[in-house]
Amino acid sequence: KILMDDGVHTSPTRANILAAYQQLVDEAEAGDAVFCHYSGHGGKLRDDDGDEKDGYDETLIPLDYATAGQIRDDDLYKGLVAGLKEGVFATFIMDCCHSGSVLDLP
Repeated sequence: KILMDDGVHTSPTRANILAAYQQLVDEAEAGDAVFCHYSGHGGKLRDDDGDEKDGYDETLIPLDYATAGQIRDDDLYKGLVAGLKEGVFATFIMDCCHSGSVLDLP
């Protein structure tokens, strides 16, 4: 699924990004190789649950962040990484600021 703010594709709103990631998780089966590329803005918000050594959650900044909020690394890990079935090989490219730990990988 392609999300872009070009007026042609589905817009990369918070809800649409999370729904696309959920679709990827739901449809991937053991033995599949999936690829996910995010190219956009990234940010940082104060950690809200005490799990970050530096005190900040890394975030993706969707088109509607001012009204819908940013997407925290905790949510990306729980919904995208940890949600994948065993045996799924995943490659994620996060082309954004603060992306080094945006998936909260262990």
